[in-house]
Amino acid sequence: MATQTNILLETGTNELEIVEFVIDFTNENGAEQTQSFGVNVAKVREIIRMPQLTKLPNLHECVCGVFNLRGVVIPALDLRKYLYGIPSDLVYNKMIITEFNKLRVGLIVTDVKRIHRISWTDITTPDAMEEFGSDKSSIVGIINLKDITVLMLDIEKIVADIDPSSAIDIKQKVEKFEKKLRAITAEDSQTIRRMITDRLKIAGFEIEAFHNGEETWKRLQEIAQKVREGDKLENYCDIVITDIEMPIMDGYTLTKLIKTDPILQKLPVVIFSSIISEDVLHKGKAVGANAQLTKPQIGELLSTVRYLIEGNNN
Repeated sequence: MATQTNILLETGTNELEIVEFVIDFTNENGAEQTQSFGVNVAKVREIIRMPQLTKLPNLHECVCGVFNLRGVVIPALDLRKYLYGIPSDLVYNKMIITEFNKLRVGLIVTDVKRIHRISWTDITTPDAMEEFGSDKSSIVGIINLKDITVLMLDIEKIVADIDPSSAIDIKQKVEKFEKKLRAITAEDSQTIRRMITDRLKIAGFEIEAFHNGEETWKRLQEIAQKVREGDKLENYCDIVITDIEMPIMDGYTLTKLIKTDPILQKLPVVIFSSIISEDVLHKGKAVGANAQLTKPQIGELLSTVRYLIEGNNN
């Protein structure tokens, strides 16, 4: 069963579509429980019945094996095993084929329900939900839909936990800028936000890091007001780096707001996201992004930042 992944949404409306899926598990009291989760349609290639898996040696305990899908070998990740420590029943489960950061991963889930069209403002950040405790790092958003609660998973972090080679390479050499520069970043993943901040600091940047587009936009509005009062924009910001998928306000909407503001529009904006592909580049162009990169490319991000800033100053 293929999903309708080509449903067109006008860029910059702060909307997204999610595939709702469920995972059954036994809770600490021994009772059967079902939890709904969500994944952005932009990351979903198709949904299939459980394929025949080939077990390879030395796989992570949450990877059940690999399978061949039209000539592409794809790892199968057991989400129930990762989240709850309970292996899935591989006979009756479904699989969601995802693609992000130029990787394809099959997510083993109990069942797939439906596609929901929502606004990013409908997603609550887990930072405000103390009951999630230390496990909240795998959850990037909480959505209340009528009588169900849908948890948005940080799939990139989960895959990076299992296969560190898929994460951002923080060992790459960083060339330091000759003068002090200032960057504003918008990224909801604590792990990615820290990696970007660390790399930029080594390059000589002062960083203001925010969790979502709305927080970032509020800060940029404060800066624009200071410029209207006679200050200089470069005293506060030289470049904006934003994710796409963020609760409350997404990166496309943030970019559109920046590029339609008479004071802020000259700021270079780099979209740095796991869902960048040839199929979605037109969306970033439509809102005026100066560059679009997928997340493992931290070295390319730094060189792109250098190019955009130096070009802006010439």
